[in-house]
This record gives sequence, structure tokens and C-alpha cells, in this order.
Amino acid sequence: MPEFDRFTLAVVDDGYDERHASNGHSRFGVYLDHNAYRLDDSGSLLSRAEFAVFAWTIATAPVMSPGYVRVRPDLLAVTAAQSEDDPADLVLRITAPLPHRVLNTSPGGGRWLDWESDCYPGPWSAKVEPVPDRRPVLTLTADLLLPVPAGELLPAPANWPGIELARAAKRAVARLAEHVNTHGGPAVDELLGGGR
Repeated sequence: MPEFDRFTLAVVDDGYDERHASNGHSRFGVYLDHNAYRLDDSGSLLSRAEFAVFAWTIATAPVMSPGYVRVRPDLLAVTAAQSEDDPADLVLRITAPLPHRVLNTSPGGGRWLDWESDCYPGPWSAKVEPVPDRRPVLTLTADLLLPVPAGELLPAPANWPGIELARAAKRAVARLAEHVNTHGGPAVDELLGGGR
């Protein structure tokens, strides 16, 4: 399991990727090649943002499990999408489960069940919905949207299967993971209460 801390939300796991590669080079590369049909946009090259969304989607769960990019277990997801305002820009969405304590008042006076910690040891244990028994369940989530301006972080795309596709995709997801950690890490830390 990769090392996470208060500000590290996403980690690229090259070691696992190489050790478990069925092609002897990259497990992520195999997944990319199997999904290369998604790259053909009527014969034209994908934009940097489109390529980054493609690479991030393949690199993370649920497509790859475990992912080439591992997301801190206490978060529900980190996803990528093109900006609605400018398709050349990218937006990263960090979805975090929030405990009831973030509200000013305790909903249901303590009668409602909240997120529960999974069995992963440490401060970053996965959050799971409790099974409704005799009490209702109220789960809260927050979405933090991080803009990635056009061309700021994204390398040129590759649109064909093979080593160049894997190299370009690895560069893209490494830059996005760094962006998530640098800009999203402190914000999520503040949102979730400074490492709890």
C-alpha cells in the first residue's frame, strides 16, 4: 500500500505497475492498450484535456483495481473531467465523506447513523455506509473542484497503442496527482479537520 499523509491524496504506484505487468513493462500500459479504441475521435487527435481525462479514468478505480494511481482510502473518489466553461481546461473532483460533526447542529439528535471506518489501519481508513438497522442513515459528502488550466500541467497526448501511449499517459497522471496533492491536499485537510 502506498504511503499517504495529510496532504497526499493520490499516489502513482510504479512499483506495483511494473511487478504485475502481464506484458513485462506496465500493467497500466496493458489497460491503456485495451481501451485505445476510446482514443479515436473521428480520426482527429484528442486534446490535452481529453487525453488527461482518458488517462486518469483508466489509471484509477474502478477501471484498474488496484489503480495505477491510488487514491487515499478515506476519500470516495478523485475524478477528472473537461471544464464546462472551456473544454481545453480540466477539472479534478475530490469527493470526501463528511462526518455529521461538520454541521452546526447534530442532525437527528444522534439518532442517525453516520459514516463508519473500514478495517484499513491508520488515520486514512476507508469510509463505508453503515447498514441501516433500527436507525436511519445520513451520509454527507463534499465535492472539491480543482481547476487545471489549459496546458499548465498536461503533456501532449498520444493516440495510438504502445509504449508512447503509456509514456504520455504516465506523464499526464503523474502531473495530475501532483496537482491534486499540492492544491487539493491542504484544502481536504482543512475540510476534514487537520488529520482528525
